[in-house]
Amino acid sequence: MKEFLQDYVLPNMSAIWGALFGAIAAIWGYIRIKPKEKLDNEGGNLENAKKSLEISERIADRLEKQLESSDSIIEQLKEKLLLALEEENTCKKALKAIREELAQFKILFEQQKHELEGLKDECRLLRLTIEENEKNNTITDNLHAN
Repeated sequence: MKEFLQDYVLPNMSAIWGALFGAIAAIWGYIRIKPKEKLDNEGGNLENAKKSLEISERIADRLEKQLESSDSIIEQLKEKLLLALEEENTCKKALKAIREELAQFKILFEQQKHELEGLKDECRLLRLTIEENEKNNTITDNLHAN
């Protein structure tokens, strides 16, 4: 082991120190430069975030305008719907009144139909009576046929 140290390690001691110093310098440089890269990336990220925010704000403004126009259209449609419902209710009331009137006319028709049948029967009986009287040709109370 002494021979190994004397033959290889001690003569190359400056190289080992140089390698050790280089490794330390590389680590120190990496640590020192990494935050700058991180800041640069964060700066880029910040700019990207600002652009994204601006785009999102424009989209939000456009959507807000669309929402306002949609609200006005919805209000107009609500008014039309209310008018249509009022008209429908008016029509339903009119239809109900017409149906009631129709029912009254049907009842009146049935009453008049029975009355007509009664009048027809009465007329038939009167004809029969007149025919019988003509056959008998009897006139009472000194009345004579013309």
